[in-house]
Amino acid sequence: MFARARHSIPFRTGSFTLLLALAGLAGCRDDEGRARRPDYEELPQLAPGDDGALELRYGPAEVEIDGRRFCLRTYNGQVNGPTIRVREGQDRRLHLRLRNEFTRSDYREIASMMGHGAHSCHDFNMTNLHGHGLHVQPEYATDDPDDPCTGEGCVDGRWLGDNVLHAVAPGEVAAYRWDLDEDGIHHEGTDWYHPHIHGSTAIQVMDGAAGPLIIEGPVDRIPRIARARERVMMLTQIPIDHENTAPLEAGEPCTEDNLSVNDFLAVETLRKTLVNGKLTPRLVTPPGQVERWRMIYGGSPDEMGMKLHVGRDADCTEFDKTPIETVQIARDGITLPRFYRSDTVWVSPGYRADVLVQMPDEAQTLCLVGRRPNDLLGSLIAVVSVDPAAGAPTETELPDEAELAAVAPPITWPGAIDGQPAEVGCDTLTGIDQKVVLLVPTPGEDPPTLVGDVSVSSCDPGDAGHTVDPNAPVCLCPDPNISCRRFDDRRAMGYRSDRIMTVGTPERWQIRAFDGHPFHIHINPFLVCPNKSNKEPNFAHWRDTMWVQADDGARDVIMNPRRFTGQFVLHCHKLNHEDEGMMELVEICDPADTDCLCLGTDPMGQCIPQGTCMPDDLRCQFARSATDAYPLPPAPNPALCGA
Repeated sequence: MFARARHSIPFRTGSFTLLLALAGLAGCRDDEGRARRPDYEELPQLAPGDDGALELRYGPAEVEIDGRRFCLRTYNGQVNGPTIRVREGQDRRLHLRLRNEFTRSDYREIASMMGHGAHSCHDFNMTNLHGHGLHVQPEYATDDPDDPCTGEGCVDGRWLGDNVLHAVAPGEVAAYRWDLDEDGIHHEGTDWYHPHIHGSTAIQVMDGAAGPLIIEGPVDRIPRIARARERVMMLTQIPIDHENTAPLEAGEPCTEDNLSVNDFLAVETLRKTLVNGKLTPRLVTPPGQVERWRMIYGGSPDEMGMKLHVGRDADCTEFDKTPIETVQIARDGITLPRFYRSDTVWVSPGYRADVLVQMPDEAQTLCLVGRRPNDLLGSLIAVVSVDPAAGAPTETELPDEAELAAVAPPITWPGAIDGQPAEVGCDTLTGIDQKVVLLVPTPGEDPPTLVGDVSVSSCDPGDAGHTVDPNAPVCLCPDPNISCRRFDDRRAMGYRSDRIMTVGTPERWQIRAFDGHPFHIHINPFLVCPNKSNKEPNFAHWRDTMWVQADDGARDVIMNPRRFTGQFVLHCHKLNHEDEGMMELVEICDPADTDCLCLGTDPMGQCIPQGTCMPDDLRCQFARSATDAYPLPPAPNPALCGA
């Protein structure tokens, strides 16, 4: 059973009507007759401690949302986590200390295919930290005698990099150092941080454990952008109305014994979108003001199209059907080479969008409405009151497009193709080096049936993680997978990595999907080649997360593995899919490191590339044939599948 959303938007000719009666707002008005909504507020900015480190405390905290008290897994006792802002300057090193304030583990079941597929057991109180959008060392920060790691959380005397393979158990501390400018000046932009502990990522982010990470740079110095009113909007979806969510009773304290959200399957339900932890806040701004909205979509698993409509009343109970055009200047924290003008800010889980909004010249109400696959008519996200009483605007003109192009990262760069010097880009690097296919299970004869109730089930710590089923069909793709393989199966079988690249060697990847998934890779952003998307920029630009769907066909990207070697991951950013195994372990190798490059050698002594198959691993060989054949089914092969 799914909890029903309180807000609905039935269609009306020439306008939309939003029914708010069930929201309890009808009798709760201010002096001007408007519904009393929470004021929009920026998240507090995280300040360093006495030792210069930024401290994030992951643990249970009481928060109030929509007039109710909840006990959630959060950072620093709030929803969402505080903003980390990095100014321009020299030697920008972020020292972070992650402190897990839980005192014990809480092992619970998750299950693939919305509860119908394979079950596994994970500790919801185990955690770690990921800087989503960062180009830094993936495993450990580079050793520096002038900055040794000697305090709490060091690993063998080393600082962690953006290491999502490291687990921070209850009561433990982890020390991270993210050296932003180690490989040249880090690109500026809107990024975010969140847990990335495999099996428990979705539940932790769904609780609101996620915060903005803003890196400043040349685009922020463009005068008309610098003078615009900036708002950092962390958009998350906590299941406050789900049937298994338990608000705190009057006087009940928040402890790790009475957490409100423990249902992994709640991620699949329609949940309201919060802005910086507030439900439908009101923003107030002067007429004519140019606003810069740094929008971070931490929701999952639904895609969402956000539109700004002119309201017909001060509460957006009715608004005009035609949305207002906005100008997007960055995607995924990377400045676009030109404006992307659209009446929709379309986001998939993990996306960021920097949006310039030109406010009308007269007093007015604007309505920010989000539409999702299970909410096609949409729900109100925020109300914007354009009010002369807000004072004089700080900027009333958009920047010139040429100013943006001047600071955007180039879409071609000097490199090598087939060993020869060349300008690398979408038009020159044309051969497909690697294929990635985001697949769902091969349909069987009967639809899957739910086995047991995993909604809030505890599980035996001895069963933690995933195990390989030796009786699983060799010639069927497991449930959720990438390229017909599951992250956990490969780990259980002892594979070092799933996919390799050589540092400094660009590659063209072809990415496909069976239905639709957001593809995300850590550490190195990729160049999206021109495409036919009608949802987001279809010209060449840089990203780290990209929606791929069957209807659009293959999406080609250029990977550019710069400087850093080591292991990290790529995955579907529908976080429950990642938890269920839709992830790969990527490794960037030094050209001379044969252990990294080679799984072994064939009878002729030639390298068997890491990321392929052991000779006796028939399932892996079927997966390779399925990936090569997609979108067609793999050809019958008795050697793999029997007669």
